[in-house]
Amino acid sequence: MKIVLAVDEDKKTIVKRTGQSAYFAIYEDDKLIDTIPNKHHDGGHHSHRHNEEHNHSDMSHQEHTSSHRKDVEPLKECDIILVRAVGENMKEALGSVGLKIKKIREKHGATADEVIKNFLDGNI
Repeated sequence: MKIVLAVDEDKKTIVKRTGQSAYFAIYEDDKLIDTIPNKHHDGGHHSHRHNEEHNHSDMSHQEHTSSHRKDVEPLKECDIILVRAVGENMKEALGSVGLKIKKIREKHGATADEVIKNFLDGNI
């Protein structure tokens, strides 16, 4: 089973908002096999709009989802993504590549390794 987690720049710490993660960490069971950069994190639409209170007038819903879809395309071979929070556009994008979305909480771990262990042990 290939499991995806949204992580910060250290490639370990779980981020709250999936669409704003620096990387997507891909695990095959309990082993980290790859990290994919999230283009939205640096240079994507979030980076130039922080001061605009996420005013979506500069990007339509469809453009926004399409933009996320390109970012998650490399995840299409994966089975599930474990997330703390996911916006509607990212949710649609993840669904479009066939990823099952499972919500996690802080108690499930602060790092990808902790969350993976809890998930594989059946605690999530």
